[in-house]
Amino acid sequence: MSAPAAHPMTPVLERADRADGLTARLTAVRRLAALIQERAIELEEAAVTALPFPRSVIRGDIALAVRRLEAYGSLAERLDGRHPLGTVALCLPGNAILSNPAATTASSYLAGNRTVLRLPRRRAYWADTVAGLLREAFGPQLELRHGTGASFIQGALEDPGIQAVMVFGDDSWAKDYEAAARRTGTTFIFEGPGKDPFLVLAGADPVQAARAAVAGAFHNAGQACTATERVYVLRHLYPRFVATARAAAAALTPGHPADPATRIGPLDEAGADRVLRQLDEARATGAELLPAGSPWPVRIHDRRMLVIPPVIVLGADHSMSLLREETFGPVLPVIAVDSAEEAIELAEDSPYGLAATVYGGGPNVAERLARSHGEVFRDETWLDRRRRGPVGPYGGRRASGWVWETRGGRFVHRDGPRLNVLEFSRPANSDRTNRAEPDMEA
Repeated sequence: MSAPAAHPMTPVLERADRADGLTARLTAVRRLAALIQERAIELEEAAVTALPFPRSVIRGDIALAVRRLEAYGSLAERLDGRHPLGTVALCLPGNAILSNPAATTASSYLAGNRTVLRLPRRRAYWADTVAGLLREAFGPQLELRHGTGASFIQGALEDPGIQAVMVFGDDSWAKDYEAAARRTGTTFIFEGPGKDPFLVLAGADPVQAARAAVAGAFHNAGQACTATERVYVLRHLYPRFVATARAAAAALTPGHPADPATRIGPLDEAGADRVLRQLDEARATGAELLPAGSPWPVRIHDRRMLVIPPVIVLGADHSMSLLREETFGPVLPVIAVDSAEEAIELAEDSPYGLAATVYGGGPNVAERLARSHGEVFRDETWLDRRRRGPVGPYGGRRASGWVWETRGGRFVHRDGPRLNVLEFSRPANSDRTNRAEPDMEA
């Protein structure tokens, strides 16, 4: 009797090897969480020294990094039957503290990839601190590269050994790399800014909604990508909403930019100039500004910065840059509307579509906004959702996020919410691991 062939066992052995490898990688991710927790005080002091953020924001982001990494067991389950892409290049954002670099790198690592990483060199001391943590956890699977962001992205797209490139930034320059991605067949993942709408409709409690809008809008001086930047309130709810929002914003006024009790921090010169330009234009065209205080200059790490206390803007409209452009500052425009339909149409009237929030209203409101935005939060904010589920999907539509990738031998564009461990992996028998045929028309 002949011996049985060995090959029928191969898939079983491969699955076992993959499971063992995934378990080891999950252990490393949890080790990173433990390292951050063990060194939280040291990391906080280093970040306060190096970064222009309030201590409370830094402390909260370090804690969020731990919570996100500790929740990666649920992401490991999503990788069952999936394979790594190979090598993933990450160009991380300049406004990130720790949770974004740690979680994005961990997602690539957990999926089984080798990761090529560029951290912003503008804050070199903090970049080196973060890099040391990631190296300690992930070892030789992590390669750090320096140079400009532009040279890193272009080089990664041209490198045949890199299967996917992920960048954070602005669609106005990120879309310039689409041609290179199409020409080389490299998966290109873009995570962009938002101009998130907040709708307060029939059935909403205007006091609860106002407090939630203020918390979301002014978190980290309004510099979170998913901060509320446009509020549409039914006219009969408008007076109570505005009164509550004004009182809540005034309570956030900081006594000092490094005060641990505040979430309002300084803006750099470019950011402050953008915010002040938008506010000046709004005032000149008839809007009413309700500032919680007067701006004042500070110098942090030899950089001139400006603290702008929370500002609520009444009477704004969509002809203003305040409603058309990203603000990325502590400003909350509030617009009275006559109907849910008017609120939805205004929410959709934007090139951005990262997320939306709806208080009150019927289920059809969220369903419709989901077609123009990424996630839609109902009767809660992105901050509430992040507290409950720190590793949920992310990514929007239109100028707020998109992907170019190989599907069925073709290079295609898509948008919508995404989960990074799935973006950095592929199903069995998928062609996502290979580059597409070069697009000669790119």
